[in-house]
Amino acid sequence: MPEIDNTNAIIRKFEPLLEGLSNNELIILNQMVVERLHLMQKAGALMSMSKFNIGDRVSWNGSDGTTRIGIILRLNHKTASVKTGDKEHWNVSPQLLRKEN
Repeated sequence: MPEIDNTNAIIRKFEPLLEGLSNNELIILNQMVVERLHLMQKAGALMSMSKFNIGDRVSWNGSDGTTRIGIILRLNHKTASVKTGDKEHWNVSPQLLRKEN
């Protein structure tokens, strides 16, 4: 319930400000918010990526629920290229990876 209370407080705070904005101003505000969200996502991915090195043994849960294990071959901008034991190559978001010993 605290999340709902916080959402309501945010709405009460910003609603009067938003009501005074024109369509063009709302579009500009929306673009600024989307840009900020993208920046935050990139920063999060970069922080996650910094935890890994080429050659690290990692695991992750696939979309089918199976746990996959592999070795990082390359660190890309948004994903890590991982080779599994069955010679498959996967591009995996670093937020999904866990280091294996």
